Amino acid sequence: MKKGEMLSQMILIATNNHAGQFDKGGKPYILHPLAVMNILNSNDEELQCIAVGHDLFEDTDVSRGELEDAGISDRVIEGIMRMTKMPGESYEEYKEKIFNSVDAMLVKKADLTHNSDFKRLKGIRDKDIDRNIRYMKFYYEIEQRLIGVSV
Repeated sequence: MKKGEMLSQMILIATNNHAGQFDKGGKPYILHPLAVMNILNSNDEELQCIAVGHDLFEDTDVSRGELEDAGISDRVIEGIMRMTKMPGESYEEYKEKIFNSVDAMLVKKADLTHNSDFKRLKGIRDKDIDRNIRYMKFYYEIEQRLIGVSV
């Protein structure tokens, strides 16, 4: 694929598969993965693709095979797999999966940043505050693991 083609493919796949989904604030869900990509602020196309596709396996019916058929790289698919909390997987197991990949940690930091933005919600309840505390703890755990890592 030429530069930019994989990202274009991933944006199309994510847009088509998140169609009809909305976030907690009632906005089209596709805006979330696009915001994560922008927060990531990277010129690495594969990292951008992981950001755009990070919720595909968790929130849509997209399969690994469909991404492979669309020309999405193994690195991107692996990154999305790491970003996917599997049924029956504990939060701690999920975090360890993230911690074992620099790509996943970078995208997860951007995801946590966007998910922690109270302006995205219609109202703030105690459970929203509790979730944000959990997100910020995870964010700082990632920060600590990225110290000294060249990115």
